[in-house]
Amino acid sequence: MKNNHKITAVIVLYNVTEIIYQCLENLKNIKLIIIDNGNNNPEIIKKIKQYKNIIKYFKFKKNIGFGRACNFGFRFVNTDYTLLIEPDVLIKEKDICNLLNSFENYPKTAIAVPILINKEDKIIDYLDNLPELHSKTEDLASIKINESLSRKILEGDVSVNFCWAAIMLLNNQIIRKTGLFNKKMFIFWEDFFLCRKLKKLKLPITKIFSARAIHLEGMSTKKTFKSQFIINKHHILSSYIYFNVNKKDSYLNKKMFLFFFRFITYFLVFNFKNSFKNLARLCAIITYKFF
Repeated sequence: MKNNHKITAVIVLYNVTEIIYQCLENLKNIKLIIIDNGNNNPEIIKKIKQYKNIIKYFKFKKNIGFGRACNFGFRFVNTDYTLLIEPDVLIKEKDICNLLNSFENYPKTAIAVPILINKEDKIIDYLDNLPELHSKTEDLASIKINESLSRKILEGDVSVNFCWAAIMLLNNQIIRKTGLFNKKMFIFWEDFFLCRKLKKLKLPITKIFSARAIHLEGMSTKKTFKSQFIINKHHILSSYIYFNVNKKDSYLNKKMFLFFFRFITYFLVFNFKNSFKNLARLCAIITYKFF
């Protein structure tokens, strides 16, 4: 791959599935930094470590969260650009090159991102927005990018307010000055927080229409009770951090009693899935208010 010396890829692993092999095969000519957040199959990890392009491999005794793991790995990058990529994202070298070349056309761009497609080569991407801006820009918020729309309205590259953390090519010179993810966010909302920060600083995020990446959503992590608890808890907890909700707000007390009521009610009717979900949400509020 041309200019592969300019890029380092950072991948965070937690309870990862064998889909990671497909991801790594596409990145075999790029420097890799792997952050192992634990709870991974030893056989999968053994195979991962056989890739010769891994320059750093860090294993934590416990899961430190996606955002903090990315921040940690980013500290060891000494190239011009960092490709943050999740294990369920597959991107070819030509598409990485297209992302990289975009920085020559848009030197002030902080992040370049590809169009996301599924394994059937259909576009699953859409123009999402920062949550606080949805009502102000409903014409662009959550517009599905299908082929006809991209031809008629969105021809070429476009500056966006938001991009998902599933895959990002970072301009390290800019990101090192602004910082990466909020360390208080374990998982979820860290991409919203980063994009909001860049918007305030008027640093562009550019979606590159000549670059494609397959996103096999939800296939990177094995689903267990523990992982589902973490997902349900931190999706709520991170949203409170993002919006800086007042810990003394009566809204939180109402939600706390609601989730407790639902937890007990669902448990009594043997709906353990929903009972478990509301327990996780209850724990999110307790953590936010008291810890």
